Amino acid sequence: MRRYEWNSPAKLFYWPAAEGGDEEQVYPTLCDAVEAAQEGDAATAWIVCQNGDILSPKLIELLREEVRQQPRRRASVRSLFAWARAA
Repeated sequence: MRRYEWNSPAKLFYWPAAEGGDEEQVYPTLCDAVEAAQEGDAATAWIVCQNGDILSPKLIELLREEVRQQPRRRASVRSLFAWARAA
Protein backbone atom coordinates (compact mmCIF):
# COMPACT_ATOMS: atom_id res chain seq x y z
CA MET A 1 0.00 0.00 0.00
CA ARG A 2 1.20 3.50 -0.79
CA ARG A 3 2.44 5.64 2.11
CA TYR A 4 1.11 9.14 2.55
CA GLU A 5 2.56 12.18 4.26
CA TRP A 6 -0.13 12.44 6.93
CA ASN A 7 1.26 15.63 8.49
CA SER A 8 1.52 17.60 5.22
CA PRO A 9 -1.09 20.15 4.11
CA ALA A 10 -3.86 18.95 1.80
CA LYS A 11 -6.65 20.58 -0.19
CA LEU A 12 -10.18 19.17 0.00
CA PHE A 13 -12.73 19.98 -2.67
CA TYR A 14 -15.99 18.55 -3.97
CA TRP A 15 -16.46 17.79 -7.65
CA PRO A 16 -18.86 18.13 -9.15
CA ALA A 17 -19.72 20.84 -6.68
CA ALA A 18 -23.29 21.30 -5.51
CA GLU A 19 -25.05 24.31 -7.02
CA GLY A 20 -22.16 24.96 -9.40
CA GLY A 21 -19.93 26.31 -6.62
CA ASP A 22 -16.19 25.78 -6.69
CA GLU A 23 -15.52 25.38 -2.99
CA GLU A 24 -12.18 24.13 -1.69
CA GLN A 25 -10.42 24.27 1.63
CA VAL A 26 -6.81 23.75 2.62
CA TYR A 27 -6.22 21.73 5.78
CA PRO A 28 -3.02 21.72 7.84
CA THR A 29 -2.69 17.92 7.53
CA LEU A 30 -3.89 15.14 5.28
CA CYS A 31 -5.50 13.55 8.34
CA ASP A 32 -7.60 16.67 8.86
CA ALA A 33 -8.66 16.70 5.21
CA VAL A 34 -9.69 13.03 5.27
CA GLU A 35 -11.71 13.59 8.44
CA ALA A 36 -13.37 16.70 6.96
CA ALA A 37 -14.33 14.78 3.82
CA GLN A 38 -16.62 12.67 6.02
CA GLU A 39 -18.64 15.74 6.92
CA GLY A 40 -19.54 16.65 3.34
CA ASP A 41 -20.76 14.63 0.38
CA ALA A 42 -18.29 11.74 0.54
CA ALA A 43 -19.19 10.60 -2.99
CA THR A 44 -17.84 13.84 -4.49
CA ALA A 45 -14.92 14.55 -2.11
CA TRP A 46 -11.44 14.79 -3.67
CA ILE A 47 -8.16 15.61 -1.95
CA VAL A 48 -5.01 17.05 -3.50
CA CYS A 49 -1.91 16.31 -1.44
CA GLN A 50 1.05 18.66 -1.15
CA ASN A 51 3.15 16.37 -3.37
CA GLY A 52 0.49 16.48 -6.12
CA ASP A 53 -1.23 13.15 -5.46
CA ILE A 54 -4.98 13.28 -6.09
CA LEU A 55 -7.12 11.09 -3.86
CA SER A 56 -10.45 9.91 -5.25
CA PRO A 57 -13.62 9.53 -3.18
CA LYS A 58 -13.16 5.74 -3.05
CA LEU A 59 -9.55 6.05 -1.90
CA ILE A 60 -10.52 8.63 0.74
CA GLU A 61 -13.08 6.16 2.06
CA LEU A 62 -10.39 3.47 2.34
CA LEU A 63 -7.99 5.85 4.07
CA ARG A 64 -10.53 6.83 6.74
CA GLU A 65 -9.87 3.60 8.61
CA GLU A 66 -6.14 4.27 8.54
CA VAL A 67 -6.72 7.80 9.85
CA ARG A 68 -8.80 6.42 12.72
CA GLN A 69 -5.87 4.21 13.71
CA GLN A 70 -3.38 7.11 13.64
CA PRO A 71 -2.52 8.58 17.05
CA ARG A 72 -3.70 12.18 16.99
CA ARG A 73 -1.03 14.72 17.73
CA ARG A 74 -1.95 18.19 18.69
CA ALA A 75 -0.30 20.81 16.55
CA SER A 76 1.99 22.87 18.69
CA VAL A 77 1.77 26.61 18.38
CA ARG A 78 5.12 28.28 18.74
CA SER A 79 5.79 31.89 19.29
CA LEU A 80 7.66 33.73 16.58
CA PHE A 81 10.07 34.93 19.24
CA ALA A 82 10.51 31.62 21.11
CA TRP A 83 14.17 31.56 20.16
CA ALA A 84 14.74 34.79 22.15
CA ARG A 85 13.80 33.03 25.40
CA ALA A 86 16.48 30.39 24.85
CA ALA A 87 19.27 32.97 24.81
